[in-house]
Amino acid sequence: MRSVVVRLVAVVVGLGLIAGGFGTAQPRGPVTTDFADETGSRLQPDRDRSFWVRPGDIDKDGDLDLIVGNRPGDPALIRVMINQQGKFENDSARRMPAIPSQIPFGADLGDIDRDGDLDIALAMGGGQGGGEPDRILVNTGTGLFQDETATRLPGVVINRSFVARFCDVDSDGDLDLFVGTLAGEPARLWINNGTGLYSDQSGSRLQQVGAFSIAAADCADPDKDNDNDLVLGTGEPTQGGVNQVNRLWVNSNSGFFTDETAYRVSFEQGTNTLSIKYLDVDGDGDLDVFACNNPITPPTIAGRAVLWINNGKGFFSDETALRLPFGVFNCVDFDYADFDGDKDLDIAMVRAQQTPQAPNLLLMNDGRGYFIAIDLPVEGGNEGGNGVVFKDLTGDGKPDIYIARVGQDVLLVNRNPGASRP
Repeated sequence: MRSVVVRLVAVVVGLGLIAGGFGTAQPRGPVTTDFADETGSRLQPDRDRSFWVRPGDIDKDGDLDLIVGNRPGDPALIRVMINQQGKFENDSARRMPAIPSQIPFGADLGDIDRDGDLDIALAMGGGQGGGEPDRILVNTGTGLFQDETATRLPGVVINRSFVARFCDVDSDGDLDLFVGTLAGEPARLWINNGTGLYSDQSGSRLQQVGAFSIAAADCADPDKDNDNDLVLGTGEPTQGGVNQVNRLWVNSNSGFFTDETAYRVSFEQGTNTLSIKYLDVDGDGDLDVFACNNPITPPTIAGRAVLWINNGKGFFSDETALRLPFGVFNCVDFDYADFDGDKDLDIAMVRAQQTPQAPNLLLMNDGRGYFIAIDLPVEGGNEGGNGVVFKDLTGDGKPDIYIARVGQDVLLVNRNPGASRP
C-alpha cells in the first residue's frame, strides 16, 4: 500500500490567464489533500475493460457495494463487487444472471417494486451491433438478481441504448424509467404501475426533437415546482452533419415533457457529453448542472467540462470560465461529495484513458462554487479512467474514490483529516 499525499500550496487568483477568458478559483489558503491508493489491499486483481460503475447497498448490510459494467469477452459483463468491511469481493457468478453478449452501456439502481431492495436497469447496445432489448434485473432480497425483463418491460423493443435513469416523473411515489438511445431511435419513457411493472408511454410523454443520441441523463427539480425535469447529454455531436446540443426537458407536473432548452439555457453545440448531473455547487439551495464532455479528435473547446449556474428559477447561465480552472478537458465521468467536511460539494473527475497525459482530477470547491484542480494519484502512474464513484466505501464517513478503467480498477481511500486551512 502506498499513501500518496498531494499538496497544493498556491493562490491562483488571476482571471482570464489563458486566451479565451477562462478563470480560476481563489483558494482561501494552503490546501492539503491526502488519498491513499489501496487498490492492492482492497480490490481483487482484474484485467477487465470496465467503463462504468454504480454504487448501492445491494445485499442490505449497511455498506455500499459496486456494480461494474464491462465489455464482451471479459469474465463477466456485469461485475458485482460486494463490500466486506471496505474490501471488495467479486461475487458476480453467484449473484448475476446470464446477460446477452451486447455491451451494457449504462445502468441505474433503484427499488422498482418497493420491496426494500435495489434492482437494476441496464441500457443495452449503445452504438454497437444491431441492438439488444434493455434489461430489468430484480433483486431477490439478498443481493441475488433475476432477469425479469419479459415481465417488467412488456413489449420491449430492440434498441441501441446508452443510458438508463430511474426517476419518478409522474409524482406517484414509484420509480419510472428513462432510457436514452442512439440517434435515429426514439428515447424511451417507461411508467411504473406501482408494483414494478412498466408500460412504454414514450410517444405521449416525450417530445422527440430531432435525431440525436442521448449518452447521459439526470433527473431532479431545478425549477422548484415539485416535479422532476430531465437534463440530457447528447453524444454523436455531428450526427447527420448537424451540431447537436444538450437538452433540458421540463415536466408539466404530471410526467409530460416539453423541450425548453432554448428558453432556459444556452448549451454549446457539438459537445460529446458522457456525464451530466444536477448538483448545488454554490450552496444557494437550487440545483446547478455540471457536464463532462469528451472531445472529438483533435481536442477542442467543446471537449471541456462545463458548469451552468441556476438563477433559482430553473434558468441557467454558463459560468465555466469564472468557476472552473483552465484545462479541464477530456472529461469522461464525474461524481461529487464533500470530501473535506467543509459543507460544500467537491468533484472527482476521470479523463479519457487514451490521453494519459491528462490526469484524473479532484476539483475542490471553495464554498462559493469556485474550484481548483488537484491531480489524483494512482499507483504506477495516472492512467485515466472510464467511470468513477465518489462515496464512502470504507465505512469511516469519508468519501473515497473508485475508478473503473481498462485494466485494474483503482480505489483511492480518503485519509484526509480535513482540509488544512489557516
